[in-house]
Amino acid sequence: MKKTRINLLARFLISYMLVLLFPVILILFYYYPHSTDIVKEKEMEWNAHITEKFMNSIDIFTRYVYNLPSELVHNPEIKLYMASDDDYQRIVIAREMRKYNATDAFVYNTFLYVKSIGFMFDKTGSAYSVQDFEHPGVGYFYENWPHKAMFEQLNSLTGQTVRAAETVIVPGNNRLRMLTFLLPLPLGGGNSPGTVLIMVREDTIIRLMKSVSEAYNGDFFIFDQQGRRLVASNQTSYSDSSDFENLMSRLDKSRSGSGIYRIDGESYIVSHDVSDKNGWNYVSLMPLTETLQDIRSIQRKTVVLVALIFLLEVAVIYVSIRKNYRPIKGLVIFTKNMFTPSEPRKMNEFDTIRYALDQLSSVNSKLDEKVKSTLPIMRENLLFELVSGRYPTWEAFQREAAPYGLSFIHPYLSVAVLCCETGDDIFAAAEYCRMKEDGFPEELQGHFFKSIYNQEIVFVCSHDPDFQLKAYIEGLQQELTKLSGNRTLIGIGTPESSPEGVHLSYLQAVRAAEHLRVRNQYSVLLFGEIKVKQTGAVSYYADQLQSLELFILKNEINSIESVMERIIDYICSDGIPPHMVRTVYLNTVSVIFNGLERFRHDDRSLLQLTGAAFQHRYTIEQMIGIMRESCGKLCDFIRGTLPPPRTASIEEISAFIEKKGMDPNYSLQLIADHFGMSLSNFSYYFKKTMGQNFKEYIDRLRIQKSIQLLRSMDEPLESISKQVGYSNTSSFIRSFKKMVGITPGQFRDSIQ
Repeated sequence: MKKTRINLLARFLISYMLVLLFPVILILFYYYPHSTDIVKEKEMEWNAHITEKFMNSIDIFTRYVYNLPSELVHNPEIKLYMASDDDYQRIVIAREMRKYNATDAFVYNTFLYVKSIGFMFDKTGSAYSVQDFEHPGVGYFYENWPHKAMFEQLNSLTGQTVRAAETVIVPGNNRLRMLTFLLPLPLGGGNSPGTVLIMVREDTIIRLMKSVSEAYNGDFFIFDQQGRRLVASNQTSYSDSSDFENLMSRLDKSRSGSGIYRIDGESYIVSHDVSDKNGWNYVSLMPLTETLQDIRSIQRKTVVLVALIFLLEVAVIYVSIRKNYRPIKGLVIFTKNMFTPSEPRKMNEFDTIRYALDQLSSVNSKLDEKVKSTLPIMRENLLFELVSGRYPTWEAFQREAAPYGLSFIHPYLSVAVLCCETGDDIFAAAEYCRMKEDGFPEELQGHFFKSIYNQEIVFVCSHDPDFQLKAYIEGLQQELTKLSGNRTLIGIGTPESSPEGVHLSYLQAVRAAEHLRVRNQYSVLLFGEIKVKQTGAVSYYADQLQSLELFILKNEINSIESVMERIIDYICSDGIPPHMVRTVYLNTVSVIFNGLERFRHDDRSLLQLTGAAFQHRYTIEQMIGIMRESCGKLCDFIRGTLPPPRTASIEEISAFIEKKGMDPNYSLQLIADHFGMSLSNFSYYFKKTMGQNFKEYIDRLRIQKSIQLLRSMDEPLESISKQVGYSNTSSFIRSFKKMVGITPGQFRDSIQ
């Protein structure tokens, strides 16, 4: 007998040890290594995405910098070839430069340096002589760029140059770190009439770096085409180490990439991307030890593992119980002593246990019925049915509400809807509001309950006719703001005295809360205070929506994006009421999603985006974000269906233009045929590659050539126009005046 007890104990120990051992083995040999690999892969993808996003942001803001010289040249009021004593022309240039003062917040200051008079004009309309830049506090003084070397470089500049971030003493003796762009005016060949100097504050670029993602905690670096460091987001200890320098030299400057590297004994996720606009190399580094885990991927695998472990446990325990009858026997004896059948009948062990379980279930059901009668959820259901208009009379409501202690003692009832920002806020606010129910003034009595919509609480209250409900609600709103730190929006309906009126008051409160959510003007609003301007622009939106559907069917990407921006401008206007804003939003995203289904009707991410887009409550900013995101996704799908154009390098295009560009018969069709591409595809590819459209580029080359001929030859304008590719002299004169600002004859007179 003793040996049997030992064997039984051993069997139990072995079975329970196996149950514990299997999950431990799975975790040690699969869970941790696999989850680590997933985290590394996802973090590298995220890091690469952030780097590309930052690069695109900088490219957008620097586009103005590289376009400004052309804008200055095209300004007919700015005469770059003038005498040094022409005071009137200097005043004109200073006045014109003020027009560029608010063109781009990315730029700190812009200077136009006119070589012929030795003056620099900034975008505020101020004029500086060359000598002003030699003295700190008067002009803009570069500590590490000698005055003489500065103007020698400006006078001899032939190509675009960028100086790395450095200290500049601005007027007033303030020290700022600036990134400086030096750009010669694009016309005039080797003797250009002036230079554009553009200053961008380093902290502006750093703020742009950090605004890419609030959750990103890595470091950004920008290097130019020669590998010089232009800007760094932080002064890090490793950025001056030899390991860092060696890593930067090994990165492929021709294409983007992402990987894990060691610097000074620590591992970093390094991503870099090369801009096709200016050739800059954008590098981001994030310590591997600070990366976050990919929770979703781990959770999915954890569910699978737990399910496998559960099945294994069931099997082991089932076998253990079948092999060890004594615990079952003890359970049978226990159930017989606890539950005695009302009608004695013979039952086996499993029947006995089943009978005991049935009795427990019956007792549990009776207990649940008693508990449910006291649950607050029953009270909330009754209140929600009241505001939903289910009860025709107060008697019908009282019959169901009396057992739960619900009653309204004052003659008027009003409904308020409280909207919180987050789920945490709604939980804390609901608890706080329920505590306030015991401390209402004598003139007020009511109940709070959570709405069927997330982040909303409904307040149903009865009050006297003279009670200042809005003032009380405003005080409650201030208390909730202090409690959560976030603003709570509250809409209030008009007082009513019937159940149908309570339903109407609820609808009015919802409308007022929706007005607050969209317009974001107040925190508490009565329905009667809503002021909506009359607008007659519904037909305009209908036309835009019809145009959007047409452009989607025709796969015209630029037109789709243009119409979408016009619709967004329409819903942002002050004259559109909030309910109309939501109607425009729903109709627009419906059209976009119909277009998306043409390409990816079974895309899971598209289904998720569709579900999120049609949720009940959104601010106008969130609506605009969803509209732009879905429109961008549709345009990406359309681009993926278009046939890829044949590519040609910049060198090949430039060589062919240099060979044939001065031929009067030279055209876009000719060069497109030469490279075996369609007219539309080559036009798009040319603008993307060269930075401007074909006609502007050819006209600029021809006018540059004509300037050289006007300087060196005395031949008639008719001869010069034919040499640079114009079929008639009048076309040549119009193009010359459009780009230079004066006619060819006036230009020839000015250089003689």
